[in-house]
Amino acid sequence: MIQVFSNIVRLYSVVIKRGNWELIRHSRRQLKDFIFCRSGLNRKSPIQALFYWYNLLKGPDMLIWRLETFGFIFPSEVEQKSKDHLNRYL
Repeated sequence: MIQVFSNIVRLYSVVIKRGNWELIRHSRRQLKDFIFCRSGLNRKSPIQALFYWYNLLKGPDMLIWRLETFGFIFPSEVEQKSKDHLNRYL
């Protein structure tokens, strides 16, 4: 349980440092659906979503990778020019 809380803090710090805030503001509904597992192939009941997130937060690397894939956080080696290029269509 302590591992999960320390991973939540780690995830929070990653989002604060590398978060794509322009996309997060633009796609709040999509992010909320992702968090509550209400979209696409990942539909789950609220109880299943709690267990899903608990298991994801045991090892946050997969969750960080998924957030990078969806564009909600930038990879660690991205320059500002690339960030601007990625967000130009928002």
